[in-house]
Amino acid sequence: MADRGRRLLMLGLDGADLHFIQRNADALPQLKKALSFGQLYQPAAPTALSGSVWPTFYSGSNPGQHGIYQHLVWDSERMGLRRIGDDWCPYDPFWKNLEDQGKRVVVLDVPYSFGTSLQRGVEITDWATHGQTLPFRYNRPDIEARIRRFGRSPIGRETPVRKSRGQLNSICRELKASAARKADLVRQLMGEMEWDFFLAIFAETHRGGHLFFDESDISSTTPDNDGSLMLQVYQAVDTALADILKDCDQGTAILIFSVHGMMLNPAQEHVVKPMMDRLNAAFLREHCGHASAKPQSSGGMVGALRRMVPSRLQHAVGSAAPDSVRQWVVEQEIIGGLDWSATPGFALRTDIRTELRLNLIGREAEGILERGSQRHHDYVAFIRSAFMQLTDADSGVRLVEDMVDIHAQCPGPMVDRLPDYAITWNEAPAARRVHTPLLGTLEVNRPGVRGGDHTDFGFALLMNRQAYAVPDLPPLDKLVDFAGYVEALLVKPVPT
Repeated sequence: MADRGRRLLMLGLDGADLHFIQRNADALPQLKKALSFGQLYQPAAPTALSGSVWPTFYSGSNPGQHGIYQHLVWDSERMGLRRIGDDWCPYDPFWKNLEDQGKRVVVLDVPYSFGTSLQRGVEITDWATHGQTLPFRYNRPDIEARIRRFGRSPIGRETPVRKSRGQLNSICRELKASAARKADLVRQLMGEMEWDFFLAIFAETHRGGHLFFDESDISSTTPDNDGSLMLQVYQAVDTALADILKDCDQGTAILIFSVHGMMLNPAQEHVVKPMMDRLNAAFLREHCGHASAKPQSSGGMVGALRRMVPSRLQHAVGSAAPDSVRQWVVEQEIIGGLDWSATPGFALRTDIRTELRLNLIGREAEGILERGSQRHHDYVAFIRSAFMQLTDADSGVRLVEDMVDIHAQCPGPMVDRLPDYAITWNEAPAARRVHTPLLGTLEVNRPGVRGGDHTDFGFALLMNRQAYAVPDLPPLDKLVDFAGYVEALLVKPVPT
């Protein structure tokens, strides 16, 4: 039986950036205190798979083992997207193991988790997450009345289209209100529930980083004194942390953390779909003898509507649409207009990196590339050459840093669920014309909907470690280390 005397409060700041916090520490008094007195760790996320961070954190396994890289994943049987669910990840979260060892557990809003693992403790999912991955769920009926007092969080859902200044100001107000309401809910649960381990995640820093990050946020020395929208969101979360922590005694260990950070978005995502369409046509002509192969329609009907419909109207429709419609729109942006018999590879969703998947025979229902064949190797070499030589046609700046082999990086039984490759981008302004020797020069239009996007490094700040003099805590160098680190802090025997 675990020692009933130990308690750990984990407060996650989804997508919060350590460098931004350090630069603006004077405006963030609670986080400044944590930086000054806490033990700092900087755990690395899986390279080039930013959508995998939360399952990697809670399962203690890499993406090739748990198989999650986005909330909408590729379904090779139906040749389309499906939403992740508790049938997708074969691993229990580490807090289930804590409960099995006798710990009383409360968990609130861990992204990409499914709310079904605890038998005695409390698990609440997607009440106020950034992605709203699944319908709001809780595992105990007595939680319903507590949640009903708060209603839904003001955070809402993100609609990734260009927004006016007025819309951004409105979203900032909603995020600040959401942080305050999350703090109230956390304090209520902390006061009303018996717990040894309490984990709650604030999503507002993630949403704010995507929408409000701009050139002023990349300096490492100058504080953001103008009270930018991004700083306002961080200040609201900092106030929420202070409100929660004033209820904690010195016998509670506290871990404030983020599983990844944010940076100015360098992705040239607007280039990828038209480039892949042309690369596929060129490969079929040059390597497969398809003399008539022509570039396919980029994004089909949905892609055309995205380019034609004003962003304000897209935002209104997207905010009101049910999840099934939103999923269909994303799917059509990826596969709309594609003829699978003429598609050896295609781009999945793109954030700060671009995820590519090959159309392999025996894996994809309509595959055309034999895995391991000469044609397979030729195609990979073809697209690698095109991307690695991609430049901004006007400035001559090389745009691509690397084409990462995801399967080599993340081996495991679920690796075929992941993208095959990820394009990582050099930091460069958005290109309007790009050039690669295999295709020549392409004219492209940048949508520009996200100012910031994910980095591969998070942070963790352990406060009040002296509450439990646990010797030789395990390393916290990678996200997969969190599970063992937390278990050691809460359960590892302490010499007397």
